[in-house]
Amino acid sequence: MGFYSEDIISEIRSSTDIVEIISQYVSLQKRGDSYVGLCPFHSEKTPSFYVSPEKQLFYCFGCGAGGNVFTFLMKKENLKFPEAVRLLADRLNITLPSSEYDKNVSQAFRQKREQLRLNKMAQDYYHNILLNTKEGIRGLEYLKKRGITLETVERFRLGYAPPLWDGLIRHFRSMGVDLETLVKIGLAIAKKNGKGFYDRFRDRIMFPIEDATKNVIGFGGRIIGPGEPKYLNSPESPVFSKGENLYAISAIKKNPEMEIIVVEGYMDCISLHQSGFTQTVASLGTALTRMQAKLLKNYTGSVILAYDTDSAGQAATLRGMEILAKEGLNVKVLRLPEAKDPDEFIRKKGAEALRQQLSEALYHIDYKLYLAKKGVDIAAPAGKIKYIKMALKILSEIGNEVEREVYIQKVASELNIPVKALKDEIKKNRFPDNGLKYKKSPRRDNNKEFSKILPVTGAYKAERMIIKLLIENEEARQKVVENLVPSNFLNEKTRKIADLLFEMIRSKKDVKANEVFDHLDQDTSSELSGILMANLDFQGEGMIDSLIEKIKENYLKHAINQVRAQIQKAEAVGEREETTILLNTYQKLKSQMNELKATRNAEKGGV
Repeated sequence: MGFYSEDIISEIRSSTDIVEIISQYVSLQKRGDSYVGLCPFHSEKTPSFYVSPEKQLFYCFGCGAGGNVFTFLMKKENLKFPEAVRLLADRLNITLPSSEYDKNVSQAFRQKREQLRLNKMAQDYYHNILLNTKEGIRGLEYLKKRGITLETVERFRLGYAPPLWDGLIRHFRSMGVDLETLVKIGLAIAKKNGKGFYDRFRDRIMFPIEDATKNVIGFGGRIIGPGEPKYLNSPESPVFSKGENLYAISAIKKNPEMEIIVVEGYMDCISLHQSGFTQTVASLGTALTRMQAKLLKNYTGSVILAYDTDSAGQAATLRGMEILAKEGLNVKVLRLPEAKDPDEFIRKKGAEALRQQLSEALYHIDYKLYLAKKGVDIAAPAGKIKYIKMALKILSEIGNEVEREVYIQKVASELNIPVKALKDEIKKNRFPDNGLKYKKSPRRDNNKEFSKILPVTGAYKAERMIIKLLIENEEARQKVVENLVPSNFLNEKTRKIADLLFEMIRSKKDVKANEVFDHLDQDTSSELSGILMANLDFQGEGMIDSLIEKIKENYLKHAINQVRAQIQKAEAVGEREETTILLNTYQKLKSQMNELKATRNAEKGGV
């Protein structure tokens, strides 16, 4: 480790909740004393990723990844240990010694931190212009007309980019900032002639975009005078990807039972928050992506799409529904009579009317059927047939058999046609007779998969159990240290852990699992995490003796076999002196083995 003092690392670790950090990447559900979710490090359909708030560690029983909060960030964000420490320290506002930090973090990580710092400075600049300058009056008047209060302006740190070509550039230049970095994060644009830069955002209301951890990663700008485009977003940059983030995600509370409303625009989102609908986010000028759906799944199990009511909004709704449903989210769609978007609806009808509409939001299958029937006269035979054709396509695409059955019954009742007729037509749509026969995929045996990943032999299991006792049982420590040495552990990972633990015990240091992780590489961290997550029914001192004996016996067997092989080689080439030395070693090992067996027999009353 060596980059920062133990005290600083301990302060950061103790101030961090591993469940809170990992929840920013993984949707976790409470299960007993732990939290469970789909592993972010390998593809799986059944959750095998566990986080223990008590032990402050994570472990995946599928791929074996595990460790503490630093290990998780290192693996997930591809960071070095000092970078993971710095990332958490930044979130906690804990000051670290910059000289040590600069020596031990990558250039890419330093650049990313600098880019985030400049975005935060730009946020403060725009916010100050809006609230404290003459130029900002224009922006405030616009927001006032849109019904946005000063409290909301402060909550979302809204700002205003003045109608100047170099307002932001002059501000940053006065502070000695490298203007090339402003170009990289999209705040400035290089002139075509190569002589200087100009501001990207001018005469626009500025919406700072934060990621889930409240870093300012980009901006959206809404023009308030004539000009195009109406909305302008930061371009893709090392810290900003439109398809991986959502506006206001940092203001959302994680609650699997509470629905999140997804809108298209910044103003829609802010207007809903101001009216009390604080579980609202907005997409960032692009169609909803799979990454955004995964991000939403970290916060909730249910989503209400509240896009614009025009044709483009309807098309975006249909695309978004499919993406969200594929990620396993429960999807509903909000209908907005007499309004083009949620902001307009609230200003016309009020918050209570919107709350009523939300309660009547249609499940995504109902919404598809609603659109299919829209403008069709199902009382007329031609209209009825047209609707049936569209409904059959919708029903055929429902993967869940129970859900499909419910909607078949509903449509059949609505149209007064036999259920069997609908089912027969759906069967034709789902399983066309093309002469091919399909075989079921072989069933995966998860237990066999796991046993391949983590084989457990008797001696290896004993090594793991001793490691767990060394960390969790003070009474066992001294006895283990007196009877074993790290080289007795034949598994490479458990030997590394044992080496560290023995050193800590002999140095009279407190043995704390979280601190042990800080000294291990990712593979060994995963091993230790798996050991600590396993249940151990401790059965007293006799159990410790039995485990020590098992490890010793396994070590001696291995050592005897190795020496025997070396003796044969030495004899084959005529190395008499070497053979004599090896024979002495062999005899000592055999004596130790015999002594071990004699002690065991004596304890059993055999000799």
